[in-house]
Parts: sequence; structure tokens; C-alpha cells
Amino acid sequence: MLSVVIPTYNDAHCLELTLRSLAGQTLPAELFEVIVVKDGRLSGYEGIERHGPGLDLRVETLPQRRGRSGARNAGIALASGATVLFLDSDCYADPQLLARHHAFHAERTGPHVLLGNRHEIDWPHLALLLRDEPIPPDLLAAARHQDIKFAGLDPAEIAGYMQTPWLFAHSNNASLPRDLLTAVGGFNEEFGKRWGWEDLELFYRVYQHLDRHAEAFEYDLGAVSYHLLQHRDQNKYYQEMFENRPVLRRLHPNIDWEFQSMRSSPEVSTKVRYYRAVIEQCVKAGTGRLAPVWPWLARKLPSTGQILLIGTGTGEVPVPQDALTFDYQAPPGSGNYHLVGVNIPAGGGALDRVVSVDFWRCLQWYDLCDFLHEATRAAAQVLLVHTAGAEVPHDAMRTPAEIDYLIRALAPAFQVTVDHAGSGITGITVRRRPAG
Repeated sequence: MLSVVIPTYNDAHCLELTLRSLAGQTLPAELFEVIVVKDGRLSGYEGIERHGPGLDLRVETLPQRRGRSGARNAGIALASGATVLFLDSDCYADPQLLARHHAFHAERTGPHVLLGNRHEIDWPHLALLLRDEPIPPDLLAAARHQDIKFAGLDPAEIAGYMQTPWLFAHSNNASLPRDLLTAVGGFNEEFGKRWGWEDLELFYRVYQHLDRHAEAFEYDLGAVSYHLLQHRDQNKYYQEMFENRPVLRRLHPNIDWEFQSMRSSPEVSTKVRYYRAVIEQCVKAGTGRLAPVWPWLARKLPSTGQILLIGTGTGEVPVPQDALTFDYQAPPGSGNYHLVGVNIPAGGGALDRVVSVDFWRCLQWYDLCDFLHEATRAAAQVLLVHTAGAEVPHDAMRTPAEIDYLIRALAPAFQVTVDHAGSGITGITVRRRPAG
């Protein structure tokens, strides 16, 4: 049994078509059920059941609005199938959609996740769907009609991006075992009624539960749905996404979420995979170790105040007890984060000093700019330590001429001083310029 869970909120006109499409599936009706959850007491849904003739359909109304996470959790609780397929109420299902999801899970051993393909449509496509007619492939060929998860990408490129599968796990067309949903606790309702990223956060916990086994997630271009036209206040949605970002960063203070923003999922995936590789390379090479620079660095640290140390081997040196650290060799936990630094879990002015030993040289230019703005938000000053001979990626800063260029580039926004300490150590202190 496949349980199709559909949350709905003020979009009965779309849901009518979605139910019509589910009534026309090639998967036998006895192999799936449909659970619609109305997110609060809503008007306009009277007689909605008649749009899904022959379906094993249940329409549940929540006493008050709980948001997308709450509505989906209510649907999960009602589901009786071994597999749950999440479909949005504004998604028209291709006749083969449910059969492909059902077959995928039936053919695999162990828990897997299938992500389907959703096309973006315009009026000509909608006219065909309103007549229950198929959309010809040539009418979907333009990039703007492709799945927004991978729009503009060659299908051969998708496998690389799927190494960060949670970034593409939109719940408008995705299925997984019900017991896996139960094991991770369902959707996090801390996002409340706000829109955006609550589905990615769920699938990240699934990814973690599966021991970060990205291959357990697959993308099927043939599991097709169509995104129906619906009124959207895009500015409101964007605002709600920004309000959700601090929740994500608090729940998962690591590189996997550090770059989540209005960037596209492929862009975020590229960042995550790049810095994962950089950190692995630096740790293997011993780049960023604190011990070799500690005799000099200890004299630079304040006697009071909290600091953030970005470097490895914190267990080898007398790090102040209340210091925050980004030590990629030590397990992440309270006080030690696996972050790059464009997000620092500290309030404005909460730190006295941020120190980065060589890792800052591995940041791509705009990420370095973001790091410096974030670090000077959290701390009075930033100390960038450059050690001669440190093994850094080929595209990292290497030469004294580049340091000179950096100082000039930062001058309009920051006060920058340089300390050539000898023994191959250079300290670059950065402070934010006073306003005005």
C-alpha cells in the first residue's frame, strides 16, 4: 500500500485537479490511498471528494492551522501504507507517477527515498490538463518548464549534485518508507506556519539517519508531476524563508546548512561539496594546526573575553575553557562546530576575537568577504594567521603579493594591519571601520 499525503491550504481549485489526476493513475486503486489534510477550517472545499471518483480518499480537517509541517505530520499519522508519497495540492500527477513510486520501493531492499520530477507550467499546459489531455514533451522543452531543483542541468550532472540529496528533497513529489519517517520524528513543527525549507530539513535528518548514505536517495525524471498555477505572494514567501534560516542554522550548525540562502540548490550543493573536500584535504595535510603557531598566537590572545579559534588540534594546546572552536578533527558538539565561518553561532559583539589559522586562505573570494563581515559582526577584531609552507588547495592564497592585494581590497570596509612575526608567520588583523 502506498499512502499519498497531501496538505492543502486555500487552494481547492488546484486540489480538484490533483485529485482528478490521482483518479486516473495506472497503479491499481487498491494499491494506494489518498489522505488530504486541510490545514484549518477552510471554505471552498465543499464536495471536494467528488473530484477523486474511485479513490480510497480521506479528507481530514485540522481544528486550527498548524502549517505545512503540522499538516503533513497529521497525514503521516493517518497513513496505513508501508510507503508514504508526499504530493502538494497544486501538483497534477502524470498517470504513471504513483506506479513509478510504488515500483521503486518494491524493487529495493532497505530504506530508500525517491525524488520525483515536477515541471513548471504555463497557460498552454494548463489548458491541456483541464481537458485531461497529455502534455507533449516538446511543450516542456524550455528551461523555464524544467524541474526547478535541477533546471538547466544536463541529466548527466545530476548524480554529482545528489551527493547532497537533502538540498533537492522537495516534498511536492517524494516518497519514503513510513517507518523511516517515524524513526526521524516526522516534520519539525518549529517552523510553524512559515513557508520554506521545512521539507529539506526533514530529509536531512533522513540522510543522517541513513548514515549520510547519499546513494539511498534517487531522482527519477520519469516520475512526473506538473506544478499548477496558483496565486503566490513571492515577497512574503521569501521573507518567511529568511525567517526560517536561523532555525535551520540552530538545528544543524554545520557546513551542510551554512550556505543555505536564496541561492539555487545546485549552487548551495556546489559550495557544500567544495568545502567538504577542502577541509578533508587540509586535515589530511595538517593545514591549520594550532600547535606550530601557538607560542606566537598565545601572546596575541586577550587575557579576558571569549574567542573563536578556527584551526585543528585544539586538544594539543591550552585553549581557553570558554572558547568556541571550529576544529574539523574533533567531533562536533557544544562549543565545537564544523563550520566555514560565514555563519558564526554567536551574538553581535559577543566575542572578543576571531582567529583563523590558514583555513581562511581556502575560502573563495566572496565567501572570505562574507566571513569577515560575519566575524566582525560577532567580534571586535579578526586575526588571520598565514603560515609559510602550509599546504592549501591550488586556488587558495599563497604569495605575499596576494596579501598586499587583500589589504588594499579590504581597506574601504576594514582597518587592516599586518604583523610579520618571523618563522614564516604573518598575522593580519581586521577591524570594521567606524560607521560614517
